[in-house]
Amino acid sequence: MRPNFVKAVVMGFFTAYSIPVQGLKVGIHHYQYTLDGSFFSHFEDTPIEKAQVEVRVVLDKRHDMLLFDFSFGGSYETECDRCTAIIQLPLQDTRSLIVKYGDSEGEEDDEVVFVHRDAHDFNLAPYLYEFTILAMPLTNVYDCQNDEAPPCNQEILSRIQQDEKSQQDDSVWGDLLEKFDKN
Repeated sequence: MRPNFVKAVVMGFFTAYSIPVQGLKVGIHHYQYTLDGSFFSHFEDTPIEKAQVEVRVVLDKRHDMLLFDFSFGGSYETECDRCTAIIQLPLQDTRSLIVKYGDSEGEEDDEVVFVHRDAHDFNLAPYLYEFTILAMPLTNVYDCQNDEAPPCNQEILSRIQQDEKSQQDDSVWGDLLEKFDKN
């Protein structure tokens, strides 16, 4: 009985991200969502725990399809890959989604999602999550030197600089290049 209760709570949470396409007039429609830690916590093994991401959605409803354009902007909290400090990493992206009416409900390919023509609503939550995750950079670093109060762990950065300097001083490659330059 507990799994059904949890599922009902989660499904109730995601209804805020459903667009009632049945009865929606043909034309352009605008929606706005804020994705934060509570949104991401509903997804298993999410790499985002704390975030503040604003999403603007433009829906172009046509007789035979739905065209969605997403614009993401905000930041999420993560550990810097360079100095291990907790940082607010900026996140911005734009994505598009094509939803076609057809008998292949639930079937999708990389660019098109199919739904049954009688579908009452279309839930954006999985796509908002996926597009946000895809917008994350591969490395969690940014140029924080221009920040008024950089969040950097100075102890770690000084150790990195010492290690880089010692590697340059003790480099076999440096000696070889020096000999090569003399010839």
